[in-house]
Formats: sequence, C-alpha cells, structure tokens
Amino acid sequence: MTDHRLPPIREVVLTRPAGSNAGLQQALLETRPAGCPQPIVTIHPLLAIRPLPRGGDLPDALATMTSADLVVFVSPRAVEAARAVRPLTDWPAREFAAVGAATGRALADAGRPATFLPDSSEDSEGLLDCLREAPMSGRRVWIVRGETGRELLADTLAARGAESRFVAVYRRECLEPPAAAPAGPASLWIITAPQALDCLARLAAGTHGSESGLLDSSLLVINERARERARALGFRGPVALAGGPGVDTLARATWRLIADRADRQTATPPRH
Repeated sequence: MTDHRLPPIREVVLTRPAGSNAGLQQALLETRPAGCPQPIVTIHPLLAIRPLPRGGDLPDALATMTSADLVVFVSPRAVEAARAVRPLTDWPAREFAAVGAATGRALADAGRPATFLPDSSEDSEGLLDCLREAPMSGRRVWIVRGETGRELLADTLAARGAESRFVAVYRRECLEPPAAAPAGPASLWIITAPQALDCLARLAAGTHGSESGLLDSSLLVINERARERARALGFRGPVALAGGPGVDTLARATWRLIADRADRQTATPPRH
C-alpha cells in the first residue's frame, strides 16, 4: 500500500501491561493539537509481567552482594519486582544505575536514587554512555531484569573488566487474544517492548492473507531495532519511529502520524 493511499488513523491501541497505560493515555489527551482528528483509544495489553516465585534469582544475589557492587535496573518493572522481595534501602550495594528516566523515577520512589542515570537516550546504549568513566575492572555488576533481554549491557561491561551477572525477577507472558483485535492500516498499535511485537505477531498468525489483517496494521515503535524486528516478524504495514519510550515522546509522535494521515486525505492526488 503506497503512502497516498493510507487511510486516516481511526483507532490507537495502547499495549503496555495492565496498569501501565494511564500515563500515555493522559499524555494523548493533553497533547492533542487543535483541530486534529480524535481517534478511538483502546487499551489492549499484549504482555503480562509475572514476578518469579520466591524472588527468582534475587535472594541468592543479595546473599553475596557487597557494598562495592553496582546494581543496574533495566525497567520500572524490575524495580517493582525487586523491592517486593527486599526494600532497596536494605540492599548491600551502594551504587545503583537505571536504564531510562522512568526506571530512575522508580528507584527514587523506592528510596534509592540512581547514581547513574543516562540523559543521552533511554536504552542500554544511553546507560553505557553514562557509565563510560566509571571504573569497571574487577567490579561485580548485577543486572536486574526479566528472564530474557538484551545482552549488550552485560557484554560491554564484561569487555571493560566487570563481572556481569543477570538477576531475573520477573517473566513476560503473552496474553490470550481477545475475540477481535483492531486490524489494518487505520489501526495504530503503540509498541514499547520488543516482546510485545512477538505477542502481536502470534495474534496475527491467522491473518497473513488478509488485506485488513494485523500484519497490515500501522505500528509506532521506539527505535530502529524494533522496526527491524517488526519487519522480520512479517509486519507489512507502516512502521514509524517514536524516538523513545517516554509518554510525551510517544504522544507527540502519535499525533504527528494522525495529522499526517489526515493531511494526505485532503491533499490533491498526484496526476499520472
């Protein structure tokens, strides 16, 4: 489908886990440009976050953690799951690091503000940039996360001499699909987690041959890696980049897409 034939966006689908979409929904309300069409906003979580039984790897990690260690949290969910096992103020480590501003806020709320908080980008690359001057040789780094995730932090810090260890405290699970899901290019799915793309692809498994199927839906993702992943999973519709996971960034990108589609509909079609 060529760009000038893309329909207006009539529905925006928020896909973060249950209880995590209110901020983005509010940001969409507050940043709507005057005169911009108002789509339906649907909340459709693709992932469930389940704390691991008995704290997962965390009790063993805490048993050997020392004050010289660095603890990295990859997400607010990692902070939430970890502090439920033991208050962060009681942890032996003295320095904490956060991937992204939202994780930094979660640490501050838990009483342990991040020693290292990136301001260049809200991903592993941003934190690595923030840590570039921090001594790593011989230092133990605990990376608190889900059961799976990117290896970049651990590999890069290990290359600098650190002893990187993953601490799994939760797992991600795809939710059961509803009877019907918004589909086709008029539906914009906002995807902020790579695993959510996998869940959406599973949901789309029966629509490969449909012009209005989920694989033809519009996607808004946070970075180029996610766009490449979407294409590899077979998504055929437009895949736009938001530029980051922050709710204001996502909201502004959403309204740009909605306005752009609306403008295309009113523009004079090209003559051939």
